[in-house]
Amino acid sequence: MKKEYEITQSKDLGTAEYEISATIAADTLNKYRERAIKTLGENVEVPGFRKGHVPADMLLGHLGEERVMDKASTLALTELYPEIIKELNIDAIGSPKIEVKKLAKDNPMEFVATTAIMPEIKLPDYKKIAKKVFEKKEEVAVTDKEVEETLTHIRRQRAQIESYEKQKSEGAEKPEIPEIDDKNLPELTDEFVQTLGDFKTVADFEKKVRENILEEKKLKEIERKRIETVEQIIKESDIILPQIMIDQEIHRIEHQVEAEVAQTGTKMEDYLKNIGKTIEELRKEWAPEAEKRAKLQLILNEIANKEGIETDKEEIQREVAHIKEHYPDADEENVRIYVETTKRNELVFKSFENTDK
Repeated sequence: MKKEYEITQSKDLGTAEYEISATIAADTLNKYRERAIKTLGENVEVPGFRKGHVPADMLLGHLGEERVMDKASTLALTELYPEIIKELNIDAIGSPKIEVKKLAKDNPMEFVATTAIMPEIKLPDYKKIAKKVFEKKEEVAVTDKEVEETLTHIRRQRAQIESYEKQKSEGAEKPEIPEIDDKNLPELTDEFVQTLGDFKTVADFEKKVRENILEEKKLKEIERKRIETVEQIIKESDIILPQIMIDQEIHRIEHQVEAEVAQTGTKMEDYLKNIGKTIEELRKEWAPEAEKRAKLQLILNEIANKEGIETDKEEIQREVAHIKEHYPDADEENVRIYVETTKRNELVFKSFENTDK
């Protein structure tokens, strides 16, 4: 059986990164090209044909050869790159940076992949650090002022909702959420709190509010101690961090910022003008945070391995299915990686809290 790919060169770059040059055989690439046409064509509508049943030659006219070949290369790399990594016995982590050198129909595909490899990680005594942080008992209490402020906020929200509903009932085309004068808030009565849940009296409701505030403050205190713990572990760890991992984290931060800017109805280029910075300047500013994030994930993975911390496979599958139900177009493997990473990280954090037990 003819091999589908050929590794032409592989070398350790010496910075916890590995570079691989390889080619994918022309006939193999053509098979992925046929799959690409079929996959892309599923959503193409052509008069006289049912969606998904448009002839391949007609689809090409709509899609264009370049788009088809780009999709073919993606499909090929998704399936064959893991095999290349396995053949080279490389302990690769994260997503590779891939540069396609040659891509054309009926020709071999040539590419160069740079991947991060698991660096040597020298951890401090993380159990000692966690114990020192979590054994400090901070008193968590709720003040009457905090309860009163929460109750006022609830009354204010009710007044805003009532005003909004009144505008709608009076035929307002665009009802608005108004600013409310706290002097005119609805009175907190037994009847009021009974509309908020299973409460009989104001006293019942105030008790529940106090309990909720206390629970929230306890969770915030745990989160503060978690952050203090990992900050110290990162500070005392020795890691040669692959630059590609930092770049990937910068890329994630950039996407996050773009999404947040888009939610305000602003274009990214306008946002950059408003703050008087270029995207390159922002990337430099994000670099320290990106490095910290990358180090943290490597450290949490290493601790999970050392402590034999594993996730519940059935729980992971349920969570993946739940996410796919709400986001059917999401890549299932990426969703699984995200869920597993999140769940495993949480188990590591919980282990920090139990070092003194």
